[in-house]
Amino acid sequence: MFLRNLRSLKASLILPYVLLTIGVSLTLSLTYYWSTERNVREYSDQYIREVAARISQAVHFHIHGSGAVLEAAFPSTTHNPANLADDLEGMRKRFWVATSMYSNPNDYVHYGNEAGQNFGLKRLSNEDVELRLKLKAEDRRTYYHYQGIMGTPKEVSRETTVFDPRNRPWYQKARLAKNDTWTSIYIDYSTNDLVITRSRATFGQNDAFTGVVATDVSLRALSRFMQTLDVGEKGRAFLIERNGDLIAAAKMPNLGLSIDGKSMRVNAANVKDPTVRAAYESVAGLVGSSKAIQNQDDAMGYHINTFEADGKAISVAARRIVDDAGLDWLAIVALPHEQILVGAHKQLWTALSIGLLAVMLAIAIGMLIFGRIAHDIVSLSNAVTRIRKGALDVDIKTKRNDEVGDLARNFQAMHTDLFTDRLTGASNRTALTSMLERLTQSPENPPFTLFFIDLNRFKPLNDEYGHDNGDRALVEVRNRLQSQLRSNDFLARLGGDEFVIITPGQHGSEANAALQRRLQKSIELPLESLQGIPENVKVAVGAAIGLACWPHDATSADELLKQADTAMYRDKGQGSR
Repeated sequence: MFLRNLRSLKASLILPYVLLTIGVSLTLSLTYYWSTERNVREYSDQYIREVAARISQAVHFHIHGSGAVLEAAFPSTTHNPANLADDLEGMRKRFWVATSMYSNPNDYVHYGNEAGQNFGLKRLSNEDVELRLKLKAEDRRTYYHYQGIMGTPKEVSRETTVFDPRNRPWYQKARLAKNDTWTSIYIDYSTNDLVITRSRATFGQNDAFTGVVATDVSLRALSRFMQTLDVGEKGRAFLIERNGDLIAAAKMPNLGLSIDGKSMRVNAANVKDPTVRAAYESVAGLVGSSKAIQNQDDAMGYHINTFEADGKAISVAARRIVDDAGLDWLAIVALPHEQILVGAHKQLWTALSIGLLAVMLAIAIGMLIFGRIAHDIVSLSNAVTRIRKGALDVDIKTKRNDEVGDLARNFQAMHTDLFTDRLTGASNRTALTSMLERLTQSPENPPFTLFFIDLNRFKPLNDEYGHDNGDRALVEVRNRLQSQLRSNDFLARLGGDEFVIITPGQHGSEANAALQRRLQKSIELPLESLQGIPENVKVAVGAAIGLACWPHDATSADELLKQADTAMYRDKGQGSR
């Protein structure tokens, strides 16, 4: 009876169709899994590279002003007197300017000399400062408070012990160095923060060594930045010194407690987190490399590999961070594959279930459902591939509420994070770089104009009305700029108070000049979004704008940006408002 049923027409029609449907379902499911896994892995490698790059940018942004601070306090072209008493007024003025430049984090600048004298100025607020002074080696250091650049100092306290700058690590290291140098990172126990000091030797007549000028840089802001990084529940991102000591990390503290309850440094090789330990061990060769780095370009590459920890595969990206004063850190980002592929695994089982349900209920309905899934998968795969190749205009739309929809929305969110400035909502530097690379691939590419915008009077606004109002001003300026542009124009925030606009098409000089005037006029209007501003006070910023045209003014993206930047400084020098 059973054999006869198998040979029946009904069985002959249904059984092959069922087997074919199962085969097609399995094939589509496996094809989806293979293509999605490959693209997800490639995109994830790109993502962890971008996170490492963001850490590198944050470090350079945090410390880049320290060299200028030292130069302002003691210009390298001047000769310094052997006795501080001969230049107290001049030092007060210079140190006031130095602590005004990058008060966060360089709010304290100090100097010691071979006579054991010490002069330090700590910015307490915009107008209030603390002066720390001793003019004799055997004296105890006296603390004064005053207001304004040349206010009258009032003694507030005196140290109980004798402070000798000549015995300090920052002094001894700079005394032997030819250029600026960094100390090792140390703990400021008064704030429980990590601090690093940049110092430089000073010279007097006949180039004789006279002393050392230094500025302390708190690393608290770097720690806060690392806590904002989105690396998923099981991903890890951390910043270390060459010896493996943690500087900052996402989802874990950078300090531990010693047996006596005091704060102590934490080494990546000894932390409890197995992912951090394994990631650190996987790049130990890079950390321990004794190869000298000749310039910052040597550290621009990435070290990327895959390793196993507790039987689970993990992708890791490492980027070495150096500067001209001997800084040598390493940014490490680790992402477990199980987190990367969680959406792909879920979708594989969903696709198989849908295929089996289609066989049992209705082949036609099953094929229809599976066809829609396949369509969404292919669309998502194509979108991920475009993102991987640097496309900016990728819009991953989906109406699905299942795992495919979650995966698509997660990719859209990751894409937005990579190419969008979080403060203003404009495109970011990464997006600008990608756009310029695409537009300048060939001199035969269509022409366009690049506008380089640098805000005037933005720093005084920040200093007088606070950083929150500075952020509001940047957002409002971005909205004003956007309102002057066409739908196909491109706006990006380069960083700080700098913006870049790209307008496709051939424009004459008059049209470009007209747009430049409209942009400046819209920026110069009084700002309306600021808070806490006194009544009847109008606050406004101005802008210097330079432009360059492709391919008339340059043959590469970097050259085009430099041309526009030069034109901007020319506009600023001509008295732009």
